[in-house]
Amino acid sequence: MGRALLIGALLTGLAGVAGCGKDASPPADLGMDAPASGDPFPVGELEGDDSGLAPAPHSPSPSASKKPSAKPSVKTVKPGGDTGGGKVNTNDGVPNLGAGTFTKADGGTGVVGSADATTLVKYQVEMENGIQWGNNPVWTTTSLAAEVDRAIAAPKGWTMSAAHPVTYNSGQTHINEASWKFQRVSDGNYNVVLRLATPGTVDKLCKSVGVTTQGIYSCRYGKTILLNLRRWLKGIDGFPAGIDFHGMTVLHEMGHFLGFDHMKCPGSGQVAPVMQTQTIALNGCTPNAYPFTSDGTFVQGPWASS
Repeated sequence: MGRALLIGALLTGLAGVAGCGKDASPPADLGMDAPASGDPFPVGELEGDDSGLAPAPHSPSPSASKKPSAKPSVKTVKPGGDTGGGKVNTNDGVPNLGAGTFTKADGGTGVVGSADATTLVKYQVEMENGIQWGNNPVWTTTSLAAEVDRAIAAPKGWTMSAAHPVTYNSGQTHINEASWKFQRVSDGNYNVVLRLATPGTVDKLCKSVGVTTQGIYSCRYGKTILLNLRRWLKGIDGFPAGIDFHGMTVLHEMGHFLGFDHMKCPGSGQVAPVMQTQTIALNGCTPNAYPFTSDGTFVQGPWASS
């Protein structure tokens, strides 16, 4: 997420137009999911026998009409990062490198969202080991998981899709009547893992899939979303106060996993889509951390590459 960022962060950064890289396996010594040779890195591909997403339980109701089958994604999202904006200050006290290994948050949550949602997404939360916090706020796997859980459960987050299924057909993104519910797990049986990592570790892992993160941005590949510790701790200089940056980052990155690319501002004075790279440029839109408005409207804009 650049100073003027997305968030892909908003952002995850959210920032900038995400880059897509060459297929490459992350270094084995960093304990990451090693993609198979030739793996197209299907981040957010929720359909098909190999999707791994748990189908929602069938709950017949004599009074409710059957909803159309959700099609959360009909595209393959290759490795990407939310990059762009101005240069970063790397002399900000943020630890640059940890151990390169990760510890998962224990426990989990119940299913968050309505039983009417058609797709269950299981996520795991992990944090890099060996971070020397110095004068920075100290995060633990427990506090990190709680923050991610809070973002996922936000009333205007992706769970609102159960009552307001999402259809979005623009550019290369084609999603029809989709809805999601979520559950955090710690047994390794997840669809996506969110990992908070130091800038140096993010740079190394993202570079292995062809994405340059420059010590500040985040990236994603396969089932993995890497959240850059610098952005997590420092946010974006000059970004409007009162915006839930952590929530925006998590929801933006989860949106990529669900199959969304970036979006453009729909018009001056309108609310920015959470999938817009708001921290790079608002382009006349007003800042927004959530996929939906309070009345259930899915905030969207024209398709943009990610």
